[in-house]
Amino acid sequence: MANNESLNSTDVYNIIENTLNDFKGIHKSLDWLSYLWVLLGVVGMTVNALFIVAYSRSDNLQKPAQKLVNLAVDDFLISAAATFLYSPAQIIRVGKSVCLTSIVITGILLIEQILALVMITCDRYIAVVKPLLYPQIITDRRIKVVIGLSWIAAALIVSHNCLVSNNWKSGSKCSFSNILSRNGQIVSVVVVLTSGILMCAVYIRLMLIAKKHLRQINPELESTVYTEMRQQLRIMKTFLMVVGAFLICWGPAALRLGLSITGINTNFTKLLAAVDGAFLFCNPIMDTIIYVWRMPEYRKDFSNLFVNLQCGTNE
Repeated sequence: MANNESLNSTDVYNIIENTLNDFKGIHKSLDWLSYLWVLLGVVGMTVNALFIVAYSRSDNLQKPAQKLVNLAVDDFLISAAATFLYSPAQIIRVGKSVCLTSIVITGILLIEQILALVMITCDRYIAVVKPLLYPQIITDRRIKVVIGLSWIAAALIVSHNCLVSNNWKSGSKCSFSNILSRNGQIVSVVVVLTSGILMCAVYIRLMLIAKKHLRQINPELESTVYTEMRQQLRIMKTFLMVVGAFLICWGPAALRLGLSITGINTNFTKLLAAVDGAFLFCNPIMDTIIYVWRMPEYRKDFSNLFVNLQCGTNE
């Protein structure tokens, strides 16, 4: 029985190994994706810059978009880092100092993106569960303090895992999987998966609560409360889609780091190494697309912004 189990385990391992080796050579033909990251970065900077400008110029976007500005700024900076730091470090062989600088800056921005999503999730949770206490709990001063602390936390996490403890080797490609220590890779995978799953669970729970409240409200007698609750439900659905996009875009990178932790180094992992950056740098673009698609007030103000820009150009 033991021999049969050993044989079966070996057969399964060989099947998996052969399947992964089917990707042999594919990753080499995808080297051009590093140039695609630059294009994605430019597009990401453009759409997030438009969102920030629309926020600053439109009264309609001021209140509902207040908690999104930090995420939009971070998405803009991620796109800028992809364009001017991380992508060039992939295309051109760089030294240790330049590589670590690009990794640290990009890493801080990516970790802050996760923390920004977590902050928005907590904000929505309080808005639904404690609506009467929301104005007292979520003040402008506390928002600024929490945002500042999140940036400090992101800087400390990345600096420790990339500067204090790293796996830099001369001649190796400048990438997170090559630079991060094993502990850093484990922390990254756990943070991405745990935060993504928990945020999805929270939004699903909040939507169930909001739907329950809607069934208990008479829309004719309590039209204001009913309208506000429907607005909250729409916002939660929007952020659930944002979290879903986050998991999709971060999935290949998390899978790649997970395989690296286990010591698996096949052509499939090299394929993931070629495409994970494209997924990561698509996330800032997808966030803005979701906002504009799901929120009518965003579509209206973005349209007005484009009209004003066009009129200004014609003048």
